[in-house]
Amino acid sequence: MFKLIYCAALMASICGLAGAADAGGIALENKLASCVTVKNEPPVSNANAITVMAHFQIHKSIGNCGCFSARATYTSSIDIDGVQEVLQQGVLLIDEDAVKTLIIASEARLAGDRKIKVRLNCAGPT
Repeated sequence: MFKLIYCAALMASICGLAGAADAGGIALENKLASCVTVKNEPPVSNANAITVMAHFQIHKSIGNCGCFSARATYTSSIDIDGVQEVLQQGVLLIDEDAVKTLIIASEARLAGDRKIKVRLNCAGPT
């Protein structure tokens, strides 16, 4: 009986942690929308970081959206009293349909319950 209660309490704490990152949600700003559709799953807290699974569906090369290569950047940020604070940045290859894990924040407490804005844009020329 003790093991059953322990397992139930453990699962409740894990589920609570996963739901904590979803309090504010994700707002996606896709500057490459005419070339690629991005749909994200709800954010998840994992080992203190916030991650999100993003599904990328290519309609045409992102070069047709002004990019110099298949490289794109994503930037996650929150708004604190009208000031944008960047949480995380990364570079992606967008050259095929794929599901990718994006690290949105390296520490979940930085975002708290605020909405997280994720911007997808062309990477600079290499």
